[in-house]
Parts: sequence; structure tokens; C-alpha cells
Amino acid sequence: MDAVYYALAVQARLELDQSRWPLRPLGEMAHVFYPGRFKRPYAPKGKGTPFVGSREMFFWPLKPKDFLYGTPEDWQDLMVKRGWILVSRSGTVGQALLVDSYLEKVAVTEHAIRLKPKKSGKGGFLYAFLRSRFGDGLLKGIQFGAVVKEIGSHQVESFLVPDLSQERKHRIHTKMLRALSLRERGSFLLKEAEQLLYELLGLPDPEALEPEYLPNPPGTKVPAFAVKRSELEGRLDGSYHVPEAESLLRALKAGRYPLVPLEKLTAYIRIPPRFKRHYVGPDKGVPFVRPSDLATVRVLERRYIAKWTPGLSEALLKVGEILVSRSGSIGDMGLVTKAWDGWAGSDDLARIATEKSLAHPGYLYAFLASPYGQVQLRREIYGGVIDHLEVEHLAKVVIPSPPLDVQEAIGKRVLQAFALRDRSNDLEEKTIAELEELIAKGPKIRAVEGGL
Repeated sequence: MDAVYYALAVQARLELDQSRWPLRPLGEMAHVFYPGRFKRPYAPKGKGTPFVGSREMFFWPLKPKDFLYGTPEDWQDLMVKRGWILVSRSGTVGQALLVDSYLEKVAVTEHAIRLKPKKSGKGGFLYAFLRSRFGDGLLKGIQFGAVVKEIGSHQVESFLVPDLSQERKHRIHTKMLRALSLRERGSFLLKEAEQLLYELLGLPDPEALEPEYLPNPPGTKVPAFAVKRSELEGRLDGSYHVPEAESLLRALKAGRYPLVPLEKLTAYIRIPPRFKRHYVGPDKGVPFVRPSDLATVRVLERRYIAKWTPGLSEALLKVGEILVSRSGSIGDMGLVTKAWDGWAGSDDLARIATEKSLAHPGYLYAFLASPYGQVQLRREIYGGVIDHLEVEHLAKVVIPSPPLDVQEAIGKRVLQAFALRDRSNDLEEKTIAELEELIAKGPKIRAVEGGL
């Protein structure tokens, strides 16, 4: 009885029925399944099998925060393969993702439906269909649940998919795999930039550092540490002084280059004033970036705010700005490329512009995204219920200041990585538009197996 079903799922089905292509159930093209619920035996960071949830699997680059005791062989039910499709089925619902070579190395939550193509050359095509307005309408329209929305694998199996000619399906599939390769190359460059950051700055790998806690009294498990009164710096919250932060800061001070506050390397650090958000359609609005959009491979849910929004000019993003989420989820990072130039950004995003004669934007991004930058951002958090950061907190983050040629060696890889991600997303969008047009027009004559 919910109207959304008729506005989205039924409307998508009606449009598909009007296509002149024959329709086949998706279940005939792919195995559709997901693992059952299980108890999660979380292991210490870096030990065991990396594990991602239904939102974390969209992160770019992929950085698992959780680990499960055991080897990947112990968690075979949770492992996926490159070229499979994942559809988030709970929490973040109805978003599709084509599995890359990084994701196939981690365990994936049972809250993601798996689509394993039955024939090679179909994965990219099915992914494009699920990302199209037809697949998107079906995925959003079939959601159920009063509090937490969900979808089931049996529902996805029943989707009717236009059975295009083999040649056309292969062309769509090939373009989607090309986009996937571009995204993988971008992830590789970001990881390479992070390793080069440690090497050129003379910093140890953060995973190798061992925080210093006090010995536990017999029968206790809670880690404890002591702080000298002279080191309190006006902060009484324990998270500001945790040994993990102290060990990273000590390593920074022992690095190859002098440390300077972030404000010394920037043209500005600013946060736009709060404004009322009037969400409208694409024809009347400007694409809107929220903190949740920074860490993901693409903007999962595109929103637009009205062009007549008061103070909109102060919210617009500019090429080269580094974005830092500063409210709620702290420390998510973004870099404004040509793809986002002129989009509007939330007031929960701090903007950082480098002083070009002193700092490279890619270098600052790489440092702030690394554990050495993240630990400084998170230790400055304030707020009893919702975490916040202000300009003054960002301004005093200390950063090594190497010569510009050293910064460029690191930063150019970051810029190349984001350019590759933009190319990947652009190719995906164009391919999806091509598929939508093919479905809408249909074949010149009715397609048959092995025909057009």
C-alpha cells in the first residue's frame, strides 16, 4: 500500500514493458544471493581478515576499519570476485557497485546482495542496468521496512531486464570494465602517494608504531595511561591525550622536515555560514555535496539545492580546494576537481586552499588523509552529542614543510588519482545514458536470440 512502490518500481516496470526488447528475469542472467547472519568476532586492527559494511564498501580508496579473526579461507561465504555486482540491501539501500580487485580481497557484509553473472561479458551490462533510471527505480521502489529499509534477493531476481543483442551487451560490459580499471588505477596511485609520503618525509609506517600504555593491574583489561599536568594543554578529555596520538606526534617531530601549522601553508581555511537547504530538481538547482559524499567512489544520492538559495555563492566549491568534514563524522577528505567545480557544498565541510608558493594541494590532501593528519583532526573534536571542528582547530594542525619538489612528487599522484576517478565516473554515466537510450528506442525489428 506504500505509494513509493507505484511511483518508482511500477513506473519503471511500465517503461520497460513499453520497450520493444524482449524482457528476461535477472535471475536467469546471474546468481542472486547473500550470506546469512553471523556473529562477528572482531580482531585487533591489522590482524585477521579485513571486513567492510554496506557503506564502507563504497569507500574510495578502500580502507577497511574492521577485521575478523581468521583467514579469507575461513570467511569464504563473505568473499566476492572482481566483476561481480554488489547491491546494498540494508541501511544504505539500493546502491549498486561493480567489484574491483581491492574489494575482492576483503570480507563483505551480509547486508550486500551478490550478483554473480552466469556468463562472462554480462557483469558490466547488469551493473549498468541497475544504475540506470530503470534499475534505480526498481531498487528504490521495492524497499520495505518501517524504520530500517531493506530489499531482498528474491525481489532483485525477479527484475525484468531488456535482453539486448550480444554485441550491444558486450559493448556496455566492456565500457563498464574500462571504467572499473580507471578507478582501480586511481586507488593504486593514492596508496602509492601515502607510502611515498612516509618515505620522503622520513616517517615510520603508522602501523608499526606501538602506543605506550600503563601495565594493567591483575584482573583488569581496560588500557590506562597517564598525562602530565604540564601536557594537558587545557584539554581534560581523554581522547585528546590517547597514546596512539602521542606516538604519531612524536614520530612527526622526529621526521626529516620542520613542522609548521596548517594556516602557514594555506591561502585560507573557511567554513561557510549555515543556510536553509531548498532541495529541487536538476533543472532548478546546483549539485550539492554533503560530508557523506567525500569518502565514496561517487556521489551515491545526487541532490540539488535551489539556485535562489540565499548565500549560495559562499557555499560554492572551487577547483583545488581540499574538503574536510568537520561535523558529525570528522575527518573525511575530498578534493575539488573540475567535476565538482561550481557545485555547492554543505556548511559541514571546511574548505582549505593552499598558498601555491608554499604547498601543493595534493601533498596537503595526502598528509591530512594519512593517520598523521587524521589523528590531529580527531583529537581536536569538541561537542557533547555531535562532534565538531572549527577553523581554529584546523589551523593549528602541524604539517611537515618539505621543498616543493618533494611535495609535488607526492601530490601529483593524488591529482592523477582524482582525475582517473572523474574519468571513471564520467565513462560510467555516459555508458548508462547510452543503455537508457537503447532501451527506450528498442531494436528496429524485434530482437531474437542471436539476432541484432
